[in-house]
Amino acid sequence: MTFVLLGNERNGKAGASKSTASPCRDQALKPPCQGINGWVLADGSYESTTRAIPPAYVAPTTTSAPPLTPADFTHDLKTYSKQCFGSAGCNVVVEPALTYKGSAETLLSHGMCSMTYDITGDESGTVTDTLSFVGTSVTAHRSVLSTPSSKTKVSVKIVSVSCT
Repeated sequence: MTFVLLGNERNGKAGASKSTASPCRDQALKPPCQGINGWVLADGSYESTTRAIPPAYVAPTTTSAPPLTPADFTHDLKTYSKQCFGSAGCNVVVEPALTYKGSAETLLSHGMCSMTYDITGDESGTVTDTLSFVGTSVTAHRSVLSTPSSKTKVSVKIVSVSCT
């Protein structure tokens, strides 16, 4: 609390008043008096009683990346070995080679993901497998296929992508 000495005394001695008009809204009052949103002090200064209201906290808007789809990737098969047996067909060892069409930061924002894909060309039918990835780090498995002939084309198609 602040006390203001009123009157014309200085060090116990009376003196002439230097103020010709009161800075208070009601001229019959002497400082300190209440003004609009504060106090008018004896020296004519103003002390606000209002506090600046801090802005309300607004959480930053985060837009999550849209879910990944098979269309966001290109997927090929890398052949590690191929051994053919004349008219009996071939044994082929392949591993998926994955390429994301977007940025690494976007891919990383999805966390851990898995991709299911189908490999066609095996004489027993379609081989379905799953690989996992976090960002650009991919864990995939090699697949061993038996093709019915050396002219059989082995291909891959992405079935689904899911992220957690």
